[in-house]
Amino acid sequence: MANSLFKYPEPDPRLKMGWKGLLAFLGPGFILASATVGSGEVFFAPRGGALFGYAVLWCLLLGALSKGFMAISGTRYVVLTGEHPMTRWGQIFPGPKNWFPVMMGILTIICFPSWVGGLANLLGDITTKWTGVLGIKWWATIYIIGTLIIAVIGSYNWVEKAQTTIVVTMVVAFLVGVFAARPDWVQAFLGLFPTIPSGYEPWVIEKYPDVANRKLWIELVGYVGAIGGGTYDYIGYVGLYRNKGWGALGLPNLAEIQEKLLAADPKAKFALPVEEEEVKKARTWLRAPATDAVVSFGALLIITAAVTILGATLLHPAQLVPAGTQLMEHQALFLTQLHPSLLYLYYVGIWCALWGTIYSVFELYPATTYESFAPAFKVIRDAGKDGIAKWVWAYMVLAGLAYNWLGLTFTTMVTYATMIGGSLTCGIWCLAQVWTERKVLPKEYHMGPVLTTCVILSGLFLLGMAVISIMQQFGLIK
Repeated sequence: MANSLFKYPEPDPRLKMGWKGLLAFLGPGFILASATVGSGEVFFAPRGGALFGYAVLWCLLLGALSKGFMAISGTRYVVLTGEHPMTRWGQIFPGPKNWFPVMMGILTIICFPSWVGGLANLLGDITTKWTGVLGIKWWATIYIIGTLIIAVIGSYNWVEKAQTTIVVTMVVAFLVGVFAARPDWVQAFLGLFPTIPSGYEPWVIEKYPDVANRKLWIELVGYVGAIGGGTYDYIGYVGLYRNKGWGALGLPNLAEIQEKLLAADPKAKFALPVEEEEVKKARTWLRAPATDAVVSFGALLIITAAVTILGATLLHPAQLVPAGTQLMEHQALFLTQLHPSLLYLYYVGIWCALWGTIYSVFELYPATTYESFAPAFKVIRDAGKDGIAKWVWAYMVLAGLAYNWLGLTFTTMVTYATMIGGSLTCGIWCLAQVWTERKVLPKEYHMGPVLTTCVILSGLFLLGMAVISIMQQFGLIK
């Protein structure tokens, strides 16, 4: 013990109280998963079901499941060590110091404007249709600048509570809607087994030529990249664990421990305590991020399955695809099939889900930027997350506005974001995290064989989807 860097704090007693106690540890993961309802679940998942029916269900669910394993690989590391994975990657990757987190950071911040502009574009689209005044670009501008103002003054709590209530209500309604729609459960079950669509159906080519011109793999990776978010979310999400105080993050001398980790030999294992009692305490603490991930991403899986099945059951036979100038209207069928008056719940819920998501990126992206570049640049470390927020916001707002005024559609804006930040770098994250654990953590703290296998397979799936879509985009494959 004398050579160990620290002793773990005594675990929170609620971690030993069964499932009721564990529910107290639903934290950042649930917030993150809820935020993605405003992008992946209200547009991409129904679009996949509308275009390909039940056959694409496996792709969407694998995307959500892979992001869950990605999340747990990062959160367990920060709870065990008190250090963000990006910091360690800067120390141990072969080559110049910190090149890897800087590369990940650059690839990630490239995606920021796509989501800011894309989400504002969706909000502008639906607001223009509801009000009949101004236009998509002007409403998108109002939303981007308005959200910035709210982020600066910090008066979001009341909106967040209202949004949570409405979105949860929508989720329950969607689940009720699945059973009311009477889907073909046999086909839905068969949709869980991977098959690649041979192409777009004739009616898609005839009625939606712009969609049909979109390369198949780029369409599919758009689903995978949007569901559950991307590294632009997860880098900041893991950073939010600093506020939770779980495991090593609760050490009173955490700053000192982090300095010692940075000064340690990059080729050596961390001097974590390996005594049986300490390992037991650490594993008890790991129940917190595990609960956070299992419940939040379990909810994400259920929501993704529900809206994809609704798209396949209601939109596909009616040949209705969220596309062009009708991005959100068709999905109203998910609720109006229950009762026409629920159209208003859909409108309010969609607005709150989308606006809540665009606000969340104003919270997450400064954290993402800080965690990506702080290991390499002292000026960023000294400024802190709050100190760099204004510069990150300025970049997000100006580039997001430029995207909209260039006349790009939501689908066009987020295509490269989903390929790079939602799939490619997510796959790299999974594989890098497995390698990092084996390199720096004592074997007592490694992920078990099953979890390790799941994280590796998730990384290969996400990486493979991105590589194929990028190759198709540049004409290297058909």
